[in-house]
Amino acid sequence: MDGATLQDRLSRGMGVAARRIGLPYIVSRPCGTADPLAARNRVIRLHAAFERGGGGAVPGYGGLLWHGIFDSVYTRAGDYLSSCSSTYFVATQRPLAPAQCVLTNRMVDILRPATPGDGGYSGLVLETAGTVIAAWPACLQALHAGTNGAPPDSRFGSWSVLLPALPAEPQVADTVRDDLGRTFATAAASETELGWRLIVRQIAG
Repeated sequence: MDGATLQDRLSRGMGVAARRIGLPYIVSRPCGTADPLAARNRVIRLHAAFERGGGGAVPGYGGLLWHGIFDSVYTRAGDYLSSCSSTYFVATQRPLAPAQCVLTNRMVDILRPATPGDGGYSGLVLETAGTVIAAWPACLQALHAGTNGAPPDSRFGSWSVLLPALPAEPQVADTVRDDLGRTFATAAASETELGWRLIVRQIAG
């Protein structure tokens, strides 16, 4: 049996398992820089289930990766799977292995100052800022998180922001805003095989 046939059987087997143990999810494939879950980006509806996939060996992803149980013939890295209660993005799909996914918990915008200052954040004027991405589901976690993902002093602390591959590259000094009205300054931005990981510091909200 060749690799392509084995991959097809494995994917379809995961799909059968998902129909037994999973729930319906809408698969969305981002197109453009805004609102990847919009109706225009929907690809298919399928059953999916998720189980903890570790991530301790992947810097910055410790405990945040989930194994996706669904027919991966219909998905690819960067897709979102959303239900009425949860939204995941597909971080990577390796051959003959479960898809690795990240559970999102916030919606974020990334804004870029018209003239960023040297060496980091120097303030944001909304009227002149450019939009890098808008209304993207992301995973925000307080660094060195404690109970419920955030230590008592995290209100103006540092956070990680996990996102899939994006149509535009985040940069140091970009401003991140979430759907809770918080504002963050980007201190570091790195692209990995799992997507984008930003280190940000809360500055307002």
